[in-house]
Order: sequence, then structure tokens, then C-alpha cells
Amino acid sequence: MTEEERLAKNNRIREQGKLTREKRKSQVCRVYRVKIDISHLNEAQQTHLKMLFVEAKWLYNDILTFSHDHYINDYDTTTHTVQGLDKDKQPVTHELEYLASQMKQSVIQGIKHSLKSLAALKKHNHTVGNLRYKSDYVSINLQQHRVTYRFYDKNHIGLQGFKERIRIKGANQFWNIPGIELANAKLLNLPDGYYLAVTTYQNKGGEKKKYKSEIGIDMGIKTSITTSEGKKYKVLIEESERIKKCQRLIARRKKGSSNRYKARKLLHRAYQKLTSCKKDVANKIVHELLEHERVYMQDENISGWHKGLFGRTVQHSVLGLVKAKLINNERVTVLSSREPTTKYCPCCGKLKKDITLADRVYECPCGYREDRDIHAARNMILLSKKHTCGTQGINAFGEDVRQHELQDLCRSLIELGSPRFYKRG
Repeated sequence: MTEEERLAKNNRIREQGKLTREKRKSQVCRVYRVKIDISHLNEAQQTHLKMLFVEAKWLYNDILTFSHDHYINDYDTTTHTVQGLDKDKQPVTHELEYLASQMKQSVIQGIKHSLKSLAALKKHNHTVGNLRYKSDYVSINLQQHRVTYRFYDKNHIGLQGFKERIRIKGANQFWNIPGIELANAKLLNLPDGYYLAVTTYQNKGGEKKKYKSEIGIDMGIKTSITTSEGKKYKVLIEESERIKKCQRLIARRKKGSSNRYKARKLLHRAYQKLTSCKKDVANKIVHELLEHERVYMQDENISGWHKGLFGRTVQHSVLGLVKAKLINNERVTVLSSREPTTKYCPCCGKLKKDITLADRVYECPCGYREDRDIHAARNMILLSKKHTCGTQGINAFGEDVRQHELQDLCRSLIELGSPRFYKRG
């Protein structure tokens, strides 16, 4: 290739990249996970699939060793042998027979991205360490659709290096979506099998969905989530007996033995099942909440709750998952954690400072009375709208509040169906 041809090719790639980035602005990114059906693979294919992750681990560790004395860009990506240590810590040379060229490049790119992240943290005065050697490699990036992987139909895919088609399950999640585009994918080695996580881009818009009225949500310890409509979600998914049994089994096995390694695999599988149960519950709760036109929530310090007296309860709940799924949604309004949603009275605009965790019902001297959690959830809506209206805030103990706007908002909440939202006398 001449210099002119090379420059022309680079210009075409640059222009195509600009068009793609412009198109992505009108699309939404979603990731779907499909499972590889091991029962339809012969012994050679199963060995191939297993050795992809083993060789990726060898390559990753060899690159880390090389980077101690050399610049990482000087690493020879065309190499077919890597150096490592056996179980007795003796030097050994491994042959790379299964790992394809673009898969090797993805391993190197992953290390570079990790180093850039560490450098950025260090620049902002965070304490960082070094990248560590891996005992298991669980994710291989497949950079290009139709090159490193391809879909033949909704039941079969092809992977770089495999001559035969591979049977999969679960592609019907996205197969019939009109105008969908497939980008990169990740080949995953999870405790319960092999998966392919496919990144897709879909067009925004379509039919405009009819949403319910707005809703506020309050997160807590005794009740995981309480809505302004009075509905409560109490979710507690504790560790199963199988997890405890696997932990006892590991404790009885000798360190470094094959039986200990097998017991760890069983434990990882049990934990993955627990995580899947939590994700399923969290997704159902989030889906139900996002049926409303606007969701109001507070930026609760859930990690602080976990470190305190309620660590076990928070660990077994789905609060963190629900918050992570909601906080970046465009129809979710997040209030500051300093907003006194529990102490604020929506009728008189004053703060009740003496309320404690033991007080499950909010009572104000003005006559207002409500369940503590429902009261806080309704205040999410009220305080957010009050700030939008341009009032002076809530730290003035009601003195600077525009009472006519506040009373209008209170009446609107009563009309939404709040039978206990009243003022005595």
C-alpha cells in the first residue's frame, strides 16, 4: 500500500467514524446476554472454548510481567508463546493455540484501559496500587461484529477460530426489533456456563407511552422502598444454605488443591444464583416505578448504611441495585441527601427536629399526621416542586416559604388520593 492509499484509507475511516457518532446520538444503547448451549458442542469445541480463557489468562499475566521493565506498546502481539509459572512456581512456556489475533489485541487494550484509569485516579490524589496477576480470566472482548463474531440466525452464532456454528439460547430478546444494530460483544465465562453479552443500538422514539402520575419513593432499612402512593416493598434475599455449605467445604480443603478449586467454583455458582435473584427483583421494582411519568427520590447514603449498624440488612436488600438503575434515568429527579424529607411538615412548612428512627408516625403540632415513610416519599415530590417554583428553601423553618404555592401543592397531593393527608381543626 502506497502512502497516498494509506492516507485515503485513513480519511475514509475518519469520515465513517464521524457519521457513526452522529447516528448514535439518535439511538439508545442496550446490552443483551445470550447463553451458549454446551449440550450441543462436541468435546473439541468445549476444549476450544475453555482454552480461550486459559490462554487469555496466560497472555494477560505475561504482559504484566513484560510491563515491569518495558513499555507496554513494545509487546509483540504476534507471539505464539508466553512465559508463566506452574503450580510449583517453576518457569514454564505456554503455547497459544486457540486465542485469535483480535482476541489478543483485546487483552492488551484491556490492560491499557486499566492503566489509564489508575493514572486518572492517581492524578486526583487517590491511593492506587498495581495491576495484579489473574488466576481466572472471565471476559474476552469481541471487537467487531461479522469479524470476531457473527449471528447466522437467532439460534446460531460463529466465533473467530471456530469452524462450526455454535448453538445459543435467548436471542429472541432482540432478534425481531426493527432497525437494531449489533456492535461489539463480550464472551463471558461465568460459574453456570458461557455467555455472549451483545451490545446493540436501537432507534429512539416509536409510539409515545402513556405514563401514570408522578411518584416519590423513600428508601429505608425496615421497609426497603415506600412510595408516595402508600405501596411498600420489603425485599430481603439472604444467603442460602448452599452458600454456607460451600464455605464450610472450602474451609476443610487444603489450600492450592484441586478439591479446594472445585469447591470455590461451586461457591461462585451459588453466589451467582443469589445475584441473579436480586437483579430479577430489582428489575421488576424499577420497571413498576418507571411506569410513572416522573419519579422523585433522594440520594441516600446506602454505602454508609452498609458500614453502620444495618450492614447485614442492607447487604441482603436490593437498595443499591434499584438506586443504580434509577439514578441516571432521564425521568428520575434526585434530591440531595441533605434535604430533610422526613422532618419537613408539608402543611405548616416547619421542621420537626426531635424525630428519631423509633418514631414510625410523623406528627406535627399543626395537626398533620402520616406514616413516616409515606410522608417522606410525598415530601420528595413537594420539595422538588417547591425548589422549582423558586422558593427560598427549607432551611428557613417556613419563614421564607411562599405559602400560597405550598398550599396549592398540598391540595394537589390530596387530590392524588391521600386519605390521611389532612390538617386537624
